Amino acid sequence: MSFCGELRLDGKPGSTELAATMLATSATPAGGPVHLRAAGPLAVAAAPGPGLGAAADLAHPPNGLLAVVDGWSTGGPGSGGVSGRVVESWGRYGLTCLDHLLGDWALAVFDPATSRLVLARSPHSMRRLVVHHTGERLLFGTEPSQLRAAGIPLRVDEAVLAETLTRDLTSLHETLLLGVERVPAGHVLEVVPGRAPSRRPFTSLLSVVPPLRATPLPVAARELRTALDAAVHDATSRASVAIGLSGGLDSSTITGIASRLAARDGGPARVVPISMVFPGRSHDESRWVDAVEEHTGTAVLRVKPEPYNWDRWRQWTADTLDMPPRPNLALAEAVSAAARQEGLGVLLSGEGGDDWLTGWRSHWPGLWRAGRLGPLWRQTGAGISPRSVRTRLAVARHHALAPFPRGIAGERLTLPWIRPRRLRGLDLDGRFAAADAADAALFRSYDQRERWRLAVVRSSLPLLDTARTFYTGAGVDWRHPFHDRRVIEVALSTPGLTLYRPGETKPVLRAAAGDVLPESVRTRRGKARFDLELVDAVEDAGGIGMLAGGPLVEDGWVDLGIAEAAWATAVAAARDGRMPPEPQHGLVALWQLVGLDMWLARSGVRL
Repeated sequence: MSFCGELRLDGKPGSTELAATMLATSATPAGGPVHLRAAGPLAVAAAPGPGLGAAADLAHPPNGLLAVVDGWSTGGPGSGGVSGRVVESWGRYGLTCLDHLLGDWALAVFDPATSRLVLARSPHSMRRLVVHHTGERLLFGTEPSQLRAAGIPLRVDEAVLAETLTRDLTSLHETLLLGVERVPAGHVLEVVPGRAPSRRPFTSLLSVVPPLRATPLPVAARELRTALDAAVHDATSRASVAIGLSGGLDSSTITGIASRLAARDGGPARVVPISMVFPGRSHDESRWVDAVEEHTGTAVLRVKPEPYNWDRWRQWTADTLDMPPRPNLALAEAVSAAARQEGLGVLLSGEGGDDWLTGWRSHWPGLWRAGRLGPLWRQTGAGISPRSVRTRLAVARHHALAPFPRGIAGERLTLPWIRPRRLRGLDLDGRFAAADAADAALFRSYDQRERWRLAVVRSSLPLLDTARTFYTGAGVDWRHPFHDRRVIEVALSTPGLTLYRPGETKPVLRAAAGDVLPESVRTRRGKARFDLELVDAVEDAGGIGMLAGGPLVEDGWVDLGIAEAAWATAVAAARDGRMPPEPQHGLVALWQLVGLDMWLARSGVRL
């Protein structure tokens, strides 16, 4: 599904012609006819994506609200779709109805009586809404190319560019395009002519504070399994679905639950796990995939990805106005292509398991402050020798007494290949301090704050924006049961004492999904790394030296000599199967140079 539109703030009527022009630039292929609606100052264009059925999810009863939705929720077409349910409940509950809307969605609701437009996204939504606001009008859409078609100026926001280069973004709403904002997940943006747009969070999930007292593991596992079963059921109900199966714990759990549900009434009509294979490579996960296939009895479709196609992704960047996909994401084009060849419009992922269920030590400061030293000490390990005790005391001191960490690495990153003079005047320190203070004020405990990991979420936004366009452009609806509201609520309500176990990640998930997982996957430690795919892709294009003559080097942002030395060090470490000496100077940070340089060179955005 893709939608876009214009809200006039100067009293003029909205233009459906402009809305149609904007929609025509969408990367999402239309799965049905374009729907155009006008209501006074508002004009909207919408078209269904292949993964969401043949009808655009748009409701506009006579003389009533207009609602348009990109996404899915429980209920289905028989109940009027998501937009129909929003229209029905809006008059009684207003904005609060959004907090009870399950699924993954981005929507616009317009009230002609007040000319009030509300834009919103579900909590931790993978969908997107972007806006551009002037005194005369507000433009909105699910893809940035739609805003470009409406004639917005294409200038880079240099502060956001600097933060993107270091992967230390300080805002959920700013984008690389100056004047273009995203509606953050779990937020609403309200626009009324004559007033400045108002943005605020709406989700009550932000009020869930993890308890300190432990819950028995079997109890927590049952609660999580109930939520996961419901999430997978609602994401697949009566549909035929593909699942991106890597062989890791998260995607294998989704595959196992979906396969179990397929045998029940109301479950998915057909389940097709699709796995990438890399014969002879260290990151080939075939043995894990084989074990899942044997345990579930569900045949797995195996695909071998093609090498990174630089010409294709350069053109894709020019067309979509998004950063190019990282090579490990581009590999998944083989998965989405296989799903479409099988006639499957829905693709499930294991995305989100790491975010909510890994289990961290972030509850330790709360235990220390509450004087619960016995449980804290037991979570430092089991050794009682003098050396072990010293080690356990050092771990406790570091994680229970340390101040709140800031950013991804605990402080604002300064990468050696970025020229300091280019950062002067951008007030990055001030922006970072303001973001840190806002994060601290939003949460009631250190544990609660670290569960949301907003610094990591912000750093991932450019990648997630790219991934969203990557999958919708392939004609599949990308869904994530681990980001279902019910699963998030269970994860946030599970005590850290239960989620964390020394030497074992995700103990609650392993217990919750034990019956649908082969033992080898249930007890698996670690996961495959795709660093060599990134190395091979960049090396095939000439290495990091490809930046020579590009906008980042020419405009003085990057010292190419330092970047090349860092690249050589990171590549040597990847080929040896180890981390680079400076982990924050690794391949992912260096890829940001490549991706941003390509974006600046191909998108038409001016520095």
